[in-house]
Amino acid sequence: MANEPRLTSPKEVRGLLAQLGHRPNKGLGQNYLIDANILDLIAATAALHPNDSVLEIGPGLGALTERLIPRAKSVTCIEKDPTMAEYLRSRFSGFRLIESDALEVDLDRLFADGIAKVAANLPYSVASRLMVDIAECEHRPALMALTIQKEVADRLTAPPDDKHYGVLGILTGAFYVNTLVKKISPTCFLPPPKVWSAVVKMERRDHPLVGSSEYAVFKQLVKACFSQRRKQIGTILRRLGISPLDELLADAGIDHNERPEVIGIERWAALARLLA
Repeated sequence: MANEPRLTSPKEVRGLLAQLGHRPNKGLGQNYLIDANILDLIAATAALHPNDSVLEIGPGLGALTERLIPRAKSVTCIEKDPTMAEYLRSRFSGFRLIESDALEVDLDRLFADGIAKVAANLPYSVASRLMVDIAECEHRPALMALTIQKEVADRLTAPPDDKHYGVLGILTGAFYVNTLVKKISPTCFLPPPKVWSAVVKMERRDHPLVGSSEYAVFKQLVKACFSQRRKQIGTILRRLGISPLDELLADAGIDHNERPEVIGIERWAALARLLA
């Protein structure tokens, strides 16, 4: 490793990419995080212990990977780009590499097999879907430390009655407590993206707000209502043919005149339980 290019040096990373004949793919969200302080922060946020097994999605050249391997019992990486996968194999040992699209991997099986944490600079084009997919896993991990687009971080962490509050924060928030750790300037990446990013922490709730038996109803309800987020909840549910409406809303502690964006996750969960 001593003679390997430094993955936090813009000059050396550019040289390495040229050597690999690789041009960062915008479609895959290949903006390489090169700021050592931010990389250290992600690793610290993951709070890894020597007996932890951790998953990294989209490791790229391995700037975060080289911080995870010494801290964890085992590191599993999912990398879609064959050039990056080949480089990771040549640079690192003592880790598991799955060369695949993360959306096509059985993530729940990985978590069932003992991976309890996720640390990753997620590909921005699929970050929202991945966070929901992971939250929906039966064996969901205990903690996730992720770099995502700041706009997505706002939606992930927004409280009720905030303009960013919506489906992403509610579906993940049923299982996780989501917090913003730090905003990241585009200059921390190579090439720099056109947007700001953020490090977020997702800590698994001891008791999910929604049970597995009512989750499908919960998800369907939230998505349907937020597709008309400016309308009153009574109007939306009446159009969906839900009855007895007055009784259901009263039992869930929801007023007819409230809009979806002011209803907290606990009340969405209560309504889903009643409907289920």
